[in-house]
Amino acid sequence: MKVSPVLELKAISKRFPGVVALDRVDLEVHPAEVVALIGENGAGKSTLMKILGGVTQPDDGVIRLASRELQIQSPREASQLGIEFIHQELSVLDNLDVGANIFLRREPTKGGWLKLVDRKRIYAESDALLKKLGLSLSSRTPLSKLSIAQQQLVEIARSISAGARILIMDEPTSSLTMGETQRLLGIVKDLKAHGVSIIYVSHRLEEIEKIADRAVVLRDGRNVGVLERAQLQRQNMVNMMVGRDLQFAARTEGRTLLHKDDEDAPG
Repeated sequence: MKVSPVLELKAISKRFPGVVALDRVDLEVHPAEVVALIGENGAGKSTLMKILGGVTQPDDGVIRLASRELQIQSPREASQLGIEFIHQELSVLDNLDVGANIFLRREPTKGGWLKLVDRKRIYAESDALLKKLGLSLSSRTPLSKLSIAQQQLVEIARSISAGARILIMDEPTSSLTMGETQRLLGIVKDLKAHGVSIIYVSHRLEEIEKIADRAVVLRDGRNVGVLERAQLQRQNMVNMMVGRDLQFAARTEGRTLLHKDDEDAPG
């Protein structure tokens, strides 16, 4: 039995002065699925995710969440709909502690009309979330004392606490070490196992190979194809992203070097 998508973006278009950023782009995400969104710089990935996150409005197209057509007017509205965005530039506040960041702008209250912030509940629920994410520190810890990787996990904890159904992760490993990256990929798999759908935007194709169920490929603001799980090899992804066959020539210091598969290609 085919499962209906939890999210559908249909024929999304966005134009800026002199530039067509998106031209009738489609994207589907199913429940508990990791969908990679890949493409070269300028392919339209960021614009599409900003539209889904309520940062930018599309010129044309339809967004459906659980089969219901809607317009997402702001990031706050996206969050209320269960769509959370983990940006490349983290939005945590280092002048607050971990618990305060997790419940920022959603602080539980007590005392009836007094509406006193229930800090005991904040720390208890935050500690439980941190433990679930494998982060062994107190939610009373000042955020300024955490590494970038730990701060990112705090932001993920905040998204889970807010009831994320769809989590957008934009280049989440760009500032992480190899060990931290492996830990984050494990958390992505765990979130998927708990029913969260994830849109994973990354240039690191080896990560896509490890965790994605499908990859949607954009080029010049248009859909150029979808790669299913069995097709998620680096060569297939690169060929579709650039629109021509390429060969991997060498790997130096963890970076893949490419050359054209044509008469001018060396050796």
